[in-house]
Amino acid sequence: MPGGTLLAPTGLPPVTEQSWDTMTANGWNYLRRTSTKGADIVADPDAPFSPDRVLRIIFTPDMQRDSEPSVHWIALATATEVHAGWWMKLSPNWVSSPAGACKITFLLTAPNGQGQVYSALYGSKAPHHVGINTEWAPYGQKVWSPNMTTTPLGYGQWHRIDWYARWASAPDRADGVMRWWVDGVLNGNYFDVRFPSAGQGFQQFEFAPTVQVPAPAEQYMYVDHSFVRAR
Repeated sequence: MPGGTLLAPTGLPPVTEQSWDTMTANGWNYLRRTSTKGADIVADPDAPFSPDRVLRIIFTPDMQRDSEPSVHWIALATATEVHAGWWMKLSPNWVSSPAGACKITFLLTAPNGQGQVYSALYGSKAPHHVGINTEWAPYGQKVWSPNMTTTPLGYGQWHRIDWYARWASAPDRADGVMRWWVDGVLNGNYFDVRFPSAGQGFQQFEFAPTVQVPAPAEQYMYVDHSFVRAR
C-alpha cells in the first residue's frame, strides 16, 4: 500500500507523507521526553516499505511511569476529518504493562484543553489488539474495542495500522466516526461517537507511545513509512 492510498477516503487532502529519512522533515516536529536516549533513524532489512530507514523510538528503564520516551507531532488546521496510516513494530524483548503494550498515536482537539483520543495496543500480554480511547466529556475515558475483526499483534513483527476519525456533525450529536484497520483488515467501525461540545476539530497528530510501567531493559518501537490526510 504505497503512500497508504488504498484505505484513504476519496478526496481527503494529504498533510504529510514521511519516509523517515530524518526525524523532522515534511512538517514533523520532535522532542525527547523521559527517555535518556533520543529517537534515531536506523536500517531494518525486514521493514515493509523503507528497509534502509525507519524511525526507532527508544524506551529506557529509567523512564518515568505513564510517560513517553519522545514525541513526534504534526500540526493540523483544525481538521474535522483525519486519516493516518503507519507501519510499526515492537522489539522482540518488549515487556507489556497490565494496561497493555503501549499507547501509540494521539489526536489532540482544538481549542487546547478540550480533550484527546489515542490508539493503543490493549491486552496485558501478546498477542495484543488495537483499540481507541476517547478522553473527553461525556466519556471521561472510553475504550472502543474491535467490533468487526480482531487482528492479533505480537512482538518483532511489522504491522500496518490505519486510523480514520470524523468529527460529529453538530455539538452533542452522537454521529462521529472512529474506524481502524490492521494489516488492511477493518477491526473497528463506530458511527456513534460524541465529540467535545465546545471543540472545533483536531489540531495535532502525534506519535507519543506511552508505557504504563518502564521495562526492565531497553526496548524499541520502530515506525516505517507514515502519512496523514485531513480536511
